[in-house]
Amino acid sequence: MTTKIILIGLTTKKMNRIKIIFFIALIFSTFAIGTSSCKKAENHIYGKITDMSTGEAVANVTVDLYLTKITSGSYSGTFEKYMSTVTDAQGNYSLEFEPVAAGEYSLRLSKEGYHSNITDFMPEETASEYEKNLTIPKAGYINFKIRNAYGTHIGDENDVARILVQGINPLCSECCSSDYYSFEGLDVNENFVCNIVAGDEITINRYLVRKGTSDYKSRKYICEQGDTIVYSWNY
Repeated sequence: MTTKIILIGLTTKKMNRIKIIFFIALIFSTFAIGTSSCKKAENHIYGKITDMSTGEAVANVTVDLYLTKITSGSYSGTFEKYMSTVTDAQGNYSLEFEPVAAGEYSLRLSKEGYHSNITDFMPEETASEYEKNLTIPKAGYINFKIRNAYGTHIGDENDVARILVQGINPLCSECCSSDYYSFEGLDVNENFVCNIVAGDEITINRYLVRKGTSDYKSRKYICEQGDTIVYSWNY
């Protein structure tokens, strides 16, 4: 038994028009599927930027992506700026880009009133999504003025003075070193600036060894955002 489908009221001209429309739609759908299957997967680096001291979201932070490129099998150890974005009102950022042969990524944060902060990480072979929640420190400074005031105090070429800054947040990549600053002899006249995290309590320890005796003093400080602590030591 044969079943027939009868289209009532359709002329030959209308039938031909329907066939043409169907054919065009088929071409477009095939093209769309082919385009979708050939589209390159994107890498995605995203996250949230918060204040290093308070944990609050920070808006309008510039997030620059640097990378070291691998070209023709050779690796360049020099970071090059690749792209950038700015955090929204909730501190969120998003960087999307086509796969690139990179040896290392570097996220660099900057905003007026804050120290820059740098985070380097290695790309993974099978990963294309990277969630990086980062912090940025409010800017504070210490201006050290260190001088061996020979003539006022009796010293000699064996004098040793040391300064140690404690309480610096270890996440602050641009802040003071956690090592001693050492000064020896009589010809000491140093003036330098050291970065700290504003709002955090830091401790400045100073040590002096002179003619077999030692002297130690310590003092705590809190610096407001954008301000500079002037620390003078004449010994």
